[in-house]
Amino acid sequence: MSRVGIIRDIDGGIVRKAAWGLAALAWGLFAPLAMAAQPELIAPAEAAVPKVAFEIKFDVTDAPEMKAFAETAQKVADEWYPKIVAKLPSEGFTPAAKITITFRKDYKGVAQAAGNQITCSPKWFTEHPDDVGAVVHELVHVVQNYRRGKRPGWLVEGIADYVRFFQYEPVKARPHPNAERAKYSDSYRTTGHFLNWTQEKYDKELVIKLNAACREAKYSDELWKQYTGKTLEELGAEWKAALAKKN
Repeated sequence: MSRVGIIRDIDGGIVRKAAWGLAALAWGLFAPLAMAAQPELIAPAEAAVPKVAFEIKFDVTDAPEMKAFAETAQKVADEWYPKIVAKLPSEGFTPAAKITITFRKDYKGVAQAAGNQITCSPKWFTEHPDDVGAVVHELVHVVQNYRRGKRPGWLVEGIADYVRFFQYEPVKARPHPNAERAKYSDSYRTTGHFLNWTQEKYDKELVIKLNAACREAKYSDELWKQYTGKTLEELGAEWKAALAKKN
């Protein structure tokens, strides 16, 4: 089997098997103190990048022509997976230690994540060799790890594209939704823009809090009012008005 990838720790050095235990111990000692003074559902601030062992493998067995792209994406994945983990913390969360990214010729989409497995289209990435951001988007889904409860799909995809376009991609690549057509629930980059606007204006930890609520199966639309003082619909209308002023 042809694979690209090696085991790394979070800072790119030698794997430290004990890192998981140390991280868990540190959380057990300090999390109660950090969380005690916070209301329910208030997520911790973005964490420092932890030293946690992880392994990301790119499998190009079915599409060996993707080796060069996989090698480029490997560097980005190794750098950004731990950053994503730090940007989306929640109490007691343990990120996946092993992730496999497989290129399959019979896959008809662009890319998708299921658990700690990501499937990519050789056709798409051959035609779009600069679209490494799509891999970052799928790594966000791996970190989100929403396995229980109900949460809107537009928010799930919006958080992933918020990380991609407002954290990973350069500023020039950021989306510019059309004020007349855009709705906060349009998903992907449009919702990502809405999240960034709302976070910048009302709550610098909004995405962290919404992610934690989704991961812990505690999400409801009422949380927007709790976090920002305004309902989701009010925020959506204000965001559209701000877009119209720029357009």
